[in-house]
Amino acid sequence: MKTLLNSNKRFQDKTKKTSVRLQDLLILSVKNLIPLFILLFFYSEAIDSKTISVCTNCTVNSVKQAISISQNGDTIKIQSGTYQEGFLPITKSISIIGETGVVIDGLKQNHVFGVYANGVRLQNLKIIGSGISDLSEFAGVYSEKANDCFFTNLVLEDNVYGFYLAETSGCTLKDNISIGNAENEVLGGNGIHLWSSNHNKIIGNQLQKHRDGIYLEFSENLEIEGNQSEENIRYGMHFMFSGHNQFNKNIFKNNSAGVAVMYSKNITMEENQFIENWGESSNGILLKDIADSKLLKNRFEGNTIAVFADGITNIEFLQNDFINNGWGIKILGNTDHNQIKDNNFIKNVFDVSTNTKSTTNEFINNYWDHYEGYDLDKDHIGDVPHKTIHFFGYWIAVYPFLMVLYESPVVLFLQGIEKAFPIVTPIEFEDQHPRMKERI
Repeated sequence: MKTLLNSNKRFQDKTKKTSVRLQDLLILSVKNLIPLFILLFFYSEAIDSKTISVCTNCTVNSVKQAISISQNGDTIKIQSGTYQEGFLPITKSISIIGETGVVIDGLKQNHVFGVYANGVRLQNLKIIGSGISDLSEFAGVYSEKANDCFFTNLVLEDNVYGFYLAETSGCTLKDNISIGNAENEVLGGNGIHLWSSNHNKIIGNQLQKHRDGIYLEFSENLEIEGNQSEENIRYGMHFMFSGHNQFNKNIFKNNSAGVAVMYSKNITMEENQFIENWGESSNGILLKDIADSKLLKNRFEGNTIAVFADGITNIEFLQNDFINNGWGIKILGNTDHNQIKDNNFIKNVFDVSTNTKSTTNEFINNYWDHYEGYDLDKDHIGDVPHKTIHFFGYWIAVYPFLMVLYESPVVLFLQGIEKAFPIVTPIEFEDQHPRMKERI
């Protein structure tokens, strides 16, 4: 009896081990098959995808017809010519690529292209003639709730909005040109407009004659680099409620105002140029209610006001050049705990202006071409503090209409008194250790 029980137990153990080995082999087989299934899936997609040619004498002679017969993964190639298409909605993951000389005309009806699918690519096209409306925001290229779109080498003309992206992610706008038709802020649209769109790239685009060259609202984690925005009737670029962004190496030139960054935080602004944004109240950059951000190695030249700071906190101004502006920095009394360090202030009418007599902001190791101090120990740092705000500059900030007295005999007399009695200048605005030479 005992022998029979032992024999039965050995049989059960062998059966159990065999079952475990079979289970392991099954799992291993499935793991090995998964890559094969994935490979076969993409291979079948590649086999099924096709190229559709469009030309005026082809069997397919309109872009709209090509889109209607296309499938996911297809490429539409358009030969040179003008195609009067009206509105072109895209609901498939396709690419549309043009030869030199392709013009797509939206006939002033609606958006020209409406992109509603992931992975759409538009390349080498001239896109003209979006609709005009008081109620709708028609664009040359409109994309909504789409991911991974890629728009490159497009020329957009005579559209209210150039690009309008709503709730998109992972899209790239690269090396495009958008020339708007904005005549006023009410009817004009923006060159590139992003609403609630995150993780997108805006690189190397040229934007002209829009309301705002670039407009961002509720959009974060963007890369904005190498764009040129000029001759726009409001801002070269406009941020609203869009934190955790960076914009680098862009040029904002000859706009009514350069850039407005408003109600945002964690913004990095590096190596940009704010040039000739000139007008009665034009700014190179307006900083309104922003925090925890950095301006590094930017050039502000020929602006009415290079930087207008209103309600900003914990902002670093590092190694920027302020050259030939009306005002270098206008700091309102509601700005706190900002650091202005290692910047150059050269040939500005007023380097710094404020409407308050006290501040928590720091000025450290800046170069001021108006500095009249000395450096006896030859360490390239001034031995006496520099007074960044002059008597008349303070009163201009409080009472702007006094600007008509600039360089009048009365003002020159007051400036002479200020030199004799420097206590008039708010001491908190002094740079205690100014540079003797400009930073290169």
